[in-house]
Amino acid sequence: MDWNKKKEDELRSILDRFSGLIRVHIIKFNPQRFGIDPDDISQEIRIKIWRLLHHEKNIKNYASYIKKIVNSSVIDVLRKWKRDEGIMLLEKQKKVSEIKRDYRAALSLEENLRDTVAQAVDSLIESRRKVVRLYLLDMTIEEISAFYNWSTNKTRNLLYRGLADLKSILKNKDVDYEDNV
Repeated sequence: MDWNKKKEDELRSILDRFSGLIRVHIIKFNPQRFGIDPDDISQEIRIKIWRLLHHEKNIKNYASYIKKIVNSSVIDVLRKWKRDEGIMLLEKQKKVSEIKRDYRAALSLEENLRDTVAQAVDSLIESRRKVVRLYLLDMTIEEISAFYNWSTNKTRNLLYRGLADLKSILKNKDVDYEDNV
């Protein structure tokens, strides 16, 4: 019988004899609570036992030694899981901070644009300023006419002239109002 076949038979014999012990010791750690499959740990244990046999270490008490292998394997897998979770958490935090930074920059640009438009509206003549402000608050020409008790034609005329003035002022301030609408 060749050496590899002998070691494979010995491994199979050990796993047959101690599979219940291995299973019980894995389950006592409850690896499922971390999303770890007990079979993954069992595979690690098989590899360690195979290496042990490959190095021809003389073991007097297999049950005790296998318990040590199970414990160290579970601890190794949990440490790897914890390290991986830490890396994932760090990556998530970096992504969130990037999103926050982009959001703050966009918010700052929006606030600057809002301030610029408000200053431009404030520079309009009073009658046009009143109509444009209400229009920017989503009131219709009819609603603005009713609010000021003006004719629809007068309100429309003031609005169109006010918006033309506003566009001109914004253009002079290098605000591309067409993209911001």
